[in-house]
Amino acid sequence: MHEGAVLLNIKTRFQRELIYTYIGSILVSVNPYRMYNIYGTDMVLLYKGHALGENPPHLFAIANAAYSKLMDANHNQVIIISGESGSGKTEATKLVLRYLAAIQHTSNIAQQVCTSPLMESFGNAKTVRNDNSSRFGKYIEVFLENGVISGAITSQYLLEKSRIVFQAKDERNYHIFYEMLAGLPSQQKRAFYLQDAETYYYLNQGGDCGITGKNDAEDYRRLVAAMEILHFAAEDQASIFRVLASILHLGNIFFQRHEVLISAQEIRVVSELLQISPEGLQKAITYKVTVPLCALACFFGFRDAVAKILYSLLFHWLTEKINSQVYPHQHTLSISILDIYGFEVSDLTFNSFEQLCINYANEYLQFFFNRIIFREEQEEYSREQVLWQDIPFSDNQPCIDLVAAKPHGILRILDDQSCFPQATDHTFLQKCHYHHVHNPLYIKPKMPTPEFGIKHYAGRVTYQVCFHVIFVHLVYCQQQVSAVPPGAGGEDGEVTKHFMVILWYVSYLFLSFLLFRCNPFFVRCIKPNNLKDPRVFEDELVSHQLRHSGILETIRIRREGYPIRMQFDVFLFRYKSLVGVHQIPAASGENCVLMLSKLCPLRPGLYHVGVTKANIYQLLECKRERSRHLAALTLQRYTRMFFVRKRYKEFRNKMIRKSGSFPITSPYVCESQTVHQGT
Repeated sequence: MHEGAVLLNIKTRFQRELIYTYIGSILVSVNPYRMYNIYGTDMVLLYKGHALGENPPHLFAIANAAYSKLMDANHNQVIIISGESGSGKTEATKLVLRYLAAIQHTSNIAQQVCTSPLMESFGNAKTVRNDNSSRFGKYIEVFLENGVISGAITSQYLLEKSRIVFQAKDERNYHIFYEMLAGLPSQQKRAFYLQDAETYYYLNQGGDCGITGKNDAEDYRRLVAAMEILHFAAEDQASIFRVLASILHLGNIFFQRHEVLISAQEIRVVSELLQISPEGLQKAITYKVTVPLCALACFFGFRDAVAKILYSLLFHWLTEKINSQVYPHQHTLSISILDIYGFEVSDLTFNSFEQLCINYANEYLQFFFNRIIFREEQEEYSREQVLWQDIPFSDNQPCIDLVAAKPHGILRILDDQSCFPQATDHTFLQKCHYHHVHNPLYIKPKMPTPEFGIKHYAGRVTYQVCFHVIFVHLVYCQQQVSAVPPGAGGEDGEVTKHFMVILWYVSYLFLSFLLFRCNPFFVRCIKPNNLKDPRVFEDELVSHQLRHSGILETIRIRREGYPIRMQFDVFLFRYKSLVGVHQIPAASGENCVLMLSKLCPLRPGLYHVGVTKANIYQLLECKRERSRHLAALTLQRYTRMFFVRKRYKEFRNKMIRKSGSFPITSPYVCESQTVHQGT
């Protein structure tokens, strides 16, 4: 098995409208860009209680396997769903929750956790690839008591804060801003000094503010209805829209050189909405810096940092508000779902701090993935008492250390630099070059450009060093605490340590929740094309995703050992036709070896009989496929012969019946009668 064979298999299944494929223990899900009727109650019943592999590949099979293992092993489970933007991760998460709710008839909790318009409006946005792209990672823990869902907790991380202040061409900010402007009553819009979306700098950078097929006003009404269901008070709703309005007005504050504000009206509006003094806000966003050449850029950086903090705190508060409605009475066993960003590479014209964090998280996830697959192989061989030989695999620990290890990881250097007011992009980059120029995974540019490269497991990525906004945010975010309501952001020290919290949280998420607490299942979502066309399958694009998802590495690891493992009874039943046996012999290792000896010469290393399974190479499968092919040809030949003979007999009988309905008259009789009449 190799990359080409895997790609052909997935493509063939996709063309047959089979979007799920097993590769080892991994489920590959190809986004069909349309909804198939394969998620109804009948499918829930088909997969409920059945082991993985008994039925065709399906997302419900993974969900059922996680549920069954939780009940049997009394151990926490996690389903890790990953893939590029537009590959169907969010829909896959919803379907897993739908299955868990359907088997226990507890749809209310699952609906509030996953399908709430709140998380979608505040966390999703239009990108070039996807009109409804989720721009944050989420970790959903579904708690079960005696097999019944008792509650859930959603954790959000790595929210794409840069989108709040900048959008690329043909992209939008988060949906909530446009929905608010389209659906908010005119009286409230006047109270918040709001106008059309095109008038705000934070909304008009991408061009068109609309999305074809999306009704922002209708989505606003759906959002308000969801707030009512979740018991949001009228004051809470008004406060939410007030903060959102202040962010929009904040983006319209502009500067000239030497701290001269040209948006005094916007300062007054933002101060009124946030209920702070105009002088304090103006002082905050025109904070003195010691590098005059970049003072103007820093002023805009201060402004954008305040906007990011406001939105980030609001998003966190909303998540906690939703959690409070479905919070479990006690922390019992859980099935968790991790919906994470895919690796971001190549087609991004600007890779900055957020891409570095996303790719670091994926590096760590790949490290965990490799170790889990390797551990599963080792445990399988040990359980079957098969002699184990170390199989090499791609260990990306050096790349993880390059990014985040103490004391000179790239993120550690950035954190240290943020403590010095004199630090600049140049000093940060020079320290990176100094400490890592001899690291084979670090790429120093040949020209003196403000960038560096990293050789990730998924490929080379070049990062532009434009982190001055991060520096500003770290140095100065303590000054912004006065603009945040008491209790919303914790103590001052917590805010100033924001960067280290990100680093710690990503590490803790994977190490604690995944590696130590849960048994993992992997779902790799694949995008077949960039056109969102259900009929197009781009080989190069899919191959690229397979390579970056670690699936090919899994295949290589399994291929190094015994890729085919079968229970004794399954082995005997599967290959009995090759030796002409009609009655299945007793399930034992001796009978398996006896059957195997009749099929091929036995050589050391060709097979191994374990405790409960026979481990063999691909040879028998090839023989079985050839035998099945010949059997199919023979069956087709006899079937065609049967129908041809049947048609011949029917035609023959029909002709006999027709000929029997007419009297058979001799031609000589007719001739004699004619002669007689003539005489």
